[in-house]
Amino acid sequence: MMSSLKQAIIVGGGVTGLCAAYYLARDLGRENVALLEADDVVGGTTRSEVSEGYACDRGPNGFLDREPATLDWIAALGLSDALVRANQSAKRRFIFTKGRLNEVVGPPRFFFSPMLSVKGRLRLAGEPFVAGKRDHTGETIWEFAARRIGTEAADTLVGPMVSGVFGGDARLLSLEHCFPRMAAMEREYGGLTRALIAKRWRKKAVSPLGPSGTLTSFKEGIGRLPCEAAKALGDIVCTGERVLRIFRTPEGDFAAETSRGRVHHARALVVAAPAYAAAEFCRELDEAASKALASIRYADIAVVCTGYDDAAAHGSTNGFGFLAPRQEGLRILGCLWTSSMFPQQAPPGRILLRTMFGGYTDPDAVQLGDDELLALIRRELHPIMGIDSEPEYVRIFRWQRGIPQYLLGHGDILREIEAAQERHPGLAFAGNAYRGVGLNDCVLSALRARERVLGYLRDG
Repeated sequence: MMSSLKQAIIVGGGVTGLCAAYYLARDLGRENVALLEADDVVGGTTRSEVSEGYACDRGPNGFLDREPATLDWIAALGLSDALVRANQSAKRRFIFTKGRLNEVVGPPRFFFSPMLSVKGRLRLAGEPFVAGKRDHTGETIWEFAARRIGTEAADTLVGPMVSGVFGGDARLLSLEHCFPRMAAMEREYGGLTRALIAKRWRKKAVSPLGPSGTLTSFKEGIGRLPCEAAKALGDIVCTGERVLRIFRTPEGDFAAETSRGRVHHARALVVAAPAYAAAEFCRELDEAASKALASIRYADIAVVCTGYDDAAAHGSTNGFGFLAPRQEGLRILGCLWTSSMFPQQAPPGRILLRTMFGGYTDPDAVQLGDDELLALIRRELHPIMGIDSEPEYVRIFRWQRGIPQYLLGHGDILREIEAAQERHPGLAFAGNAYRGVGLNDCVLSALRARERVLGYLRDG
């Protein structure tokens, strides 16, 4: 069955696809836009579950409120007043080293922290005297960190941060594509300390402990955002329509054949599906782009949400949570103290924790059964947190191919995808597989795709 010709089709109903569809529907008219989603629900990994007074995020747990484009979209959806921002306690972040939780603090307190050995602290203090990189060859995050702050700090501080953000391996991920601002800081200022000093002269709030902005979500979890976006789009959203192939018609339009036996036609196409899915259905359209998309690797993640009575935890839960360096021998990647950040997401008198397993360094963890994951919670998390009782609430979510990995060579992949866009005017690839895995990155990717589509339709 063939559909009428649309101005734009969006394939993929995650945050990126929903945002692109929202603005294109506003630009072109609702009747001229369709969004095709393979699953029965929208949101992709950005979904939440609310039950028994707990709000559990299946994937990301919010966004940093530093990106105006995200806040503008939320305002357009009428959700600004529903936003909740994390407590000030979320600024306290910990790393599990040497058998205990150590708070990550800035200078001068950092130089008295037991997190690193004396030698490691002295090496880190020498960062301002390390010469900047002179060539433009690719470098992993770990190589960059080891060169600038030493191998001990790279393993203990940077490795866990990378596993927390990307579920990735710092020894494999590209610095330029995962943390482009950090690479730019060295190029512009010659080093991280010099860059921090220069930036603090201009903006007093700059912190050495992490990115700027406040973690922001909703009482019901960040999954409320895609749900409300889908409601605003209405019948534009077609769920349960997995795209099987994309091709061009003799007239030059795009056609998307779906699992329901339908063929949707449009002048422009936004591919906002995961890279591995896009690789399959784009093969006929552009084989080179399909191969590039298929080469993007993903990390598998298991998320275990556990709820407890306040009295069950004898250790502090006042903070963002903790990360665990791989050399500590734990299978836990880290644990977020959700009820400390967002008390609205747990019942009164209860604690909600969110523990991550798996990632690129432990791909087998996502295959563990529920009982095995809970056994790890008892064996590894409970002693760290001083928990002496079983959780009263458990939810487990598994994401196979959950987080894209920007390995060395990612720039070559991006160039091939951009070349495909040039070969097919009106085509735009968007999503977290390309230039950032966070929710803000997804919104910006959606807006770039929107501009590309509008430019093509306007000029065509």
